[in-house]
This record gives sequence, C-alpha cells and structure tokens, in this order.
Amino acid sequence: MSEQGRTTSSKDRSRLRWFVRAAALAIAIALLWRGQGTWWQAVAPALSPFVAISSILATYTLTMLTCLGLGVGVIALLRRRWFCRWVCPMGTCADGAAGLGRRLGRHPLKTISLGSWILWLTVGGAVLGCPLLLWLDPLALFTGLFRFVNTPSIPGAWSNAVLALAVLALSLVWPGTWYARFCPLGALQDTLAHLSDLIRRKRPRETDAASTWRTALSRRTVLGAGIGAASALTLRLVRATRPHPLRPPGAVDEAKLLGVCVRCGNCIRACPPQIIKPDLGKYGAASLLTPTLNFTDGYCREDCTACTEVCPSGALARLSVQDKPKIQLGVPQVDMNLCLLREDRECAECRRWCPYGAVRYVFSETEYCLVPQIDLEKCNGCGACEMACPVKPRKAIVVVPTT
Repeated sequence: MSEQGRTTSSKDRSRLRWFVRAAALAIAIALLWRGQGTWWQAVAPALSPFVAISSILATYTLTMLTCLGLGVGVIALLRRRWFCRWVCPMGTCADGAAGLGRRLGRHPLKTISLGSWILWLTVGGAVLGCPLLLWLDPLALFTGLFRFVNTPSIPGAWSNAVLALAVLALSLVWPGTWYARFCPLGALQDTLAHLSDLIRRKRPRETDAASTWRTALSRRTVLGAGIGAASALTLRLVRATRPHPLRPPGAVDEAKLLGVCVRCGNCIRACPPQIIKPDLGKYGAASLLTPTLNFTDGYCREDCTACTEVCPSGALARLSVQDKPKIQLGVPQVDMNLCLLREDRECAECRRWCPYGAVRYVFSETEYCLVPQIDLEKCNGCGACEMACPVKPRKAIVVVPTT
C-alpha cells in the first residue's frame, strides 16, 4: 500500500473511531438521563471492569450488572485499551478537552503513573471488603455529573460534578495526563493486555517478555495491594467503634459500603421522595458523598426499591417489595420531653402514618400520660413516624441507626 493510501486509511479509521465514540457518548447520556429510576441508569457505570472486579471481591456477589463489567474486561484481554479508545464516555470528553489543550499549546504533565497505584490499592482493599478508591472510576465520575443535572436542589449535588470537571480541567491543562497517568480503569486494561500477552506467549507490542513479567508481578503491584489491604483493615477497625448514619435499604456492611460505593449518585437521583442525601463529611472523610437517609420531608416508601435497582457496584443489594419489611433501616426513639402527648395535647400522627401498623399508645405510669410504643417486630425504621411528627424544630420521634 502506498504512503498516500495508508494516510487515507488512517484518516478513515480515525473518523470511524470518533463517530463510534460520539454515538457511545450519546447513548450513555440517554441511559443516564432518560433511565432515571430504572436499572438502565446503572448500565453505564456497571460497564467498568474496575467496578465489577472490586465489587465481586468485596461483596462475594455476582450480579447481572457485574457480568457486564466482566464482559468488558474479557474484551480488554484481547484488545488493549479498546474501551478507552472506542466506548468510554469520560474518555471521549477527556480527549475532547485534551485536543483543545493541544490547540492552546499545552503539553502532557511528566509525572509517575498513579493509575496502577490506584488500581492495586483498590483491589487490595477489595479483598478485605473495602475497595478504597473505587469512586475514582471514570464511569462513576461521568455518572456523577447527572446528579447535579437531575437533582440540583439536593445539598452536595454539585460535588460529583466537581470531580468530573476536575478530570476535564486536568486534560485541558495537561493533555493526555488523565488516561495515561491517573485513570485506574485504563491501568486495569493495560494489566489485562499484559496478562493476555503472557497467556498467548507472544512478544508484546511495547515491551519485551521479561518486562511483561515484571509488570504483571511488580513490586508496585504487591506493595499497592498490601497497602490497600492494610488500609481497608484499619478502616474496618476504626469504623466498628464509630457511629454511622442511616443507610438506604439493602446497604451492605458499613465498612464495605464505604469502599464499594462509587459515589455515582444513582440512588439519590432514583429516590422518588428524595430522602437519600449525600454525606458531606458529617461522618468522616471516608463516608464523604455516600448515601444517607433523611426523613425530614419524606419516608422510605413501603412499595419502593428504586435505589437498590440502580446501584452499579453492589453497595445496595437488590431487594423485592416483599422482602423490604424484613430490612431494618433503623429504630425509632421517642423523646417524651418533646412529645405533644406529654402536654395533654391530642396527637396521633406517628400511628396514623405508620405503613406497618407498628405504633400504638399505652398509658405510662412514669410519664403519667399516653406514650407511643413501637413494635420492633413490625417496624423497619422507614421514617414515616419521624416525617409525620408535627413537633419542630426537633422531632419528638427520630429514627436512629440500629448500631
């Protein structure tokens, strides 16, 4: 083939690649925008093998969504970084910003590759149930943009958008730096490509065989995984002695949730009464942007499992409506110093609103008045009683975590 023919072929391939990337970006936006409240919303972040592998290691659970990510990983064994170059919506946006940066005369940042460190720190932590940096997955960051678009009124909705915009700003100022130096999903695809080279016993395109073995089992891999496992263990021990917030239904163990949750905001956007709010640091840095429950203006409806259907990482296990009453979200506590019954005023709001019939009133010899009594066999801590309580600003009945 002549030089001119090769140049034309290269240009055609480049045009095709950008056409495919634009189509993939449009599909991802459509899924996240129009799929609000349905499992389609979880498809985009679930395509990441970084999320899938970490989720499986941390929760010991294989779901349809994690199978999507594993499928992408299998293709990455055969085609180096194909997902980055052809499909990844965050990669397309970052490449667009990088192209603009190059036009402005910007150059890549020369620094060590942190992507593989992020990868192995996360995988090492996942083995002990806490993949620490899973939230840096590019598909999770891209998904987080839509929390700001769909629920701008929720406090902290801007936080995910800031993380995604930071990636674009990095790509603009130092073109190519994000996916070459920082992206953990890209680092995972590189690792899978190296493993494929070893399995097929072919000379790699970019390194020799000895270098491939060193990359596959490098000191960075062992050290990163070891640090990740030690950090996860430390976090589990620390969190075991600290209070934690109310979590949405289906939430895994608190220490696991802190790592497995990718902070994508899907559950927050899917919640019909909008009672799921991001933690803005109240429960520590490790809990930042994870989902918490707030029953001030709504309660966890007995006929709703939307948040569990859109979680891509397994932080919220899927539930059926029939199983939801068996999940204990929290325990209501009554403060009779605030309750209107203490003042001989008529009030039956907590009983009237309870969807499970778990509230009744009994006469207390100690308080010498009627007091709300909660049947914990029926109550699942849905928060309807707290929402309905007319006492302000502090509610007389409040749902608190079980531990």
